[in-house]
Amino acid sequence: MSWFFRSGCIGLGIAIVIAIVKPASPGMTLLLWPSSIVGLADPTGLLSKLVFGLVMFGGNFLLYGVFGAIAGAALDHYRR
Repeated sequence: MSWFFRSGCIGLGIAIVIAIVKPASPGMTLLLWPSSIVGLADPTGLLSKLVFGLVMFGGNFLLYGVFGAIAGAALDHYRR
């Protein structure tokens, strides 16, 4: 569980940094923050912006968390 949380926090941090810095290469953005593709929908209302933000940032948390949990399980398995 800690692998999931730690990796998810890293993914969330990466998404926040990319949102602030806005790299010149859209390929780099999609590689490190794949759920940002949802942002192309261009929401207009406050509620829709909130939902899209939660999906974009939460999606990156979940994606990195799943990869971290898999890596952690593999590491724990090979340590035994």
